[in-house]
Amino acid sequence: MAERRIYILLTRSGTCFSRLIHLATQDDYTHASIGLDGPRGPFYSFARKYAHFALPAGLVKERADGACGPERRRIPCCLYELTVSEETYIQLRRKLNAMYAQREAYGYNLLGALTCYFHLPLRRRRHYFCSQFVAGLLQDCGAVELPKPPSLLRPADFCRVDGLRAVHQGVIGGIPA
Repeated sequence: MAERRIYILLTRSGTCFSRLIHLATQDDYTHASIGLDGPRGPFYSFARKYAHFALPAGLVKERADGACGPERRRIPCCLYELTVSEETYIQLRRKLNAMYAQREAYGYNLLGALTCYFHLPLRRRRHYFCSQFVAGLLQDCGAVELPKPPSLLRPADFCRVDGLRAVHQGVIGGIPA
């Protein structure tokens, strides 16, 4: 049976929201995204839609390649690889494509991100925060077994998920092709 590789990218940017999360949690990484097309992306996540404004936020496509600006190339990151079956990969691809095609129907789960900090799960229809989205997608497709529900999973928790293998730790500009 054929196997495919997918990628989970954890980062900690210099945005106010990222700095606030880092201050509150002391986690090395404050953002999670998922990529199905190799280590240079694209990656998908729930995040700000515009570079200079925290809101509105929702389902976005992110880049991890050299086309990002010089400030972004220095963002600390850890890239994980996960090997999945062809069937699981197809499920992930279908679900991700369907969600992205309807991305305007989804919103950022700001309240859920706050309750996650207090270990209180909050699920809202069509609303996700970054790690909740990645974890939910992986769980729904049977790609991994998670240590806790997606609504309680912080980005740094991916560092302890069985089956994920770190393939790059450093800065985002150093991710191998």
